[in-house]
Amino acid sequence: MFRTETLWLMILAVCLPLEIHPLRAQTPATPAPAAPRLSELVREALERNPEIQAARRSVDSKRARIPQAKAWSDPTISVGYGGNVVPPFTVMRGDPSSTRQIMAEQEIPFPGKTRLRGQIATREAEAEATTVAEAERRVAAEVKEAYFQLYYTDHALATVKKDREVLEKLAKVAEIRYSVGKAAQQDILRAQVELSRLTERETLLEQTRRTFEAQLNSLRYLPVDTPLGSTGEIQESPLAETLDQLQVAAESGFPALQRQQAVIESNRLAVDLARKDVKPDFSIGYTYMQRAGLPDMYGLTFSTSLPIFRRSKQDQAIREAAENLSSARRTEENELTVLRYRVEQEYLAAQAASRLLELYSQAIVPQSRLTLESSLASYETGATDFQTVLGNFSTILDYELGYHQQLAEHERALARLEELTGLELIR
Repeated sequence: MFRTETLWLMILAVCLPLEIHPLRAQTPATPAPAAPRLSELVREALERNPEIQAARRSVDSKRARIPQAKAWSDPTISVGYGGNVVPPFTVMRGDPSSTRQIMAEQEIPFPGKTRLRGQIATREAEAEATTVAEAERRVAAEVKEAYFQLYYTDHALATVKKDREVLEKLAKVAEIRYSVGKAAQQDILRAQVELSRLTERETLLEQTRRTFEAQLNSLRYLPVDTPLGSTGEIQESPLAETLDQLQVAAESGFPALQRQQAVIESNRLAVDLARKDVKPDFSIGYTYMQRAGLPDMYGLTFSTSLPIFRRSKQDQAIREAAENLSSARRTEENELTVLRYRVEQEYLAAQAASRLLELYSQAIVPQSRLTLESSLASYETGATDFQTVLGNFSTILDYELGYHQQLAEHERALARLEELTGLELIR
């Protein structure tokens, strides 16, 4: 006859694996190769990422425009003659109007115009240079976010595999109780359903892991199917900076905001240039003429533009430049508003995740574990049904996963704050 003491020992054997600390990594018996350190992944991405390389080349191209903007227009040289058709370029003797001539002309812009054009090109290059820092920050943040997502997936898989072993033992206890008439067949069926749910969750987690692995490889410009080992342990990075300190750091160094400030300065100079364009440009020309039987002739020409269409041309150009300047200033205000919102949003997300981590580790998980142990004891005496035990089992599994998820979310929020502020927050 089946003894109660024997049943209790079997249930106790099932409970023993639950004594493992639920907030630590549940590594497999044969550990997988370790993934590169996070700092190494970030370094590789910054060196190899095509977006960053493209941004650097774009900056070089903008800088090459600066000397072009400062240079005058190329001089023009022309050669002409009036005389015989055959042979060509010969003068007709006895005709003083028949000549051969060489002409050279140089356009001279009004003083200050080329200087302004050079300054505008310089500001445009400075604005483009911020795209490199912006790309580097964004890529580094994306690498860290993908890494922490990979961390959660690895630990979730380990937790699911560990809890599968516990559930399989619990299902065997239900089978033994059913065989001696102390449990219903539906207990066995419910355990099998729960095992199927764990298989479903494990399959989805493995698919998710491959997705984040491919993302990390693409950010490092490697084949997306390059194997990446399992992540190691991480700890919560303390956020010592206040919200005000983060806001100040963001406003003083955010690349998009710096780019907009350079755009404003460029547009301000464009307004000055548009006003300067009202002033006329000049041209100086030199002519040398040969005539048959007559002395050579030399000539100088001086010309200037007349802004007779100023109302419909230059004045409208001034208006256009002024509107662009006003638009750039409004864009800066919008960038600043969005930046402040994003900093506060990520700060609050990090704070919330930190509070949840404390709640999970100090209250929810220990309480859930005690509840599961109590329900197991009650199930042995018949005071609790198997569905309650399974419900408590699922609850503690969700909370174990929730702890690692909140730890990953906390570090991801800090990664996004690093992108916004330029500070090193993940330690």
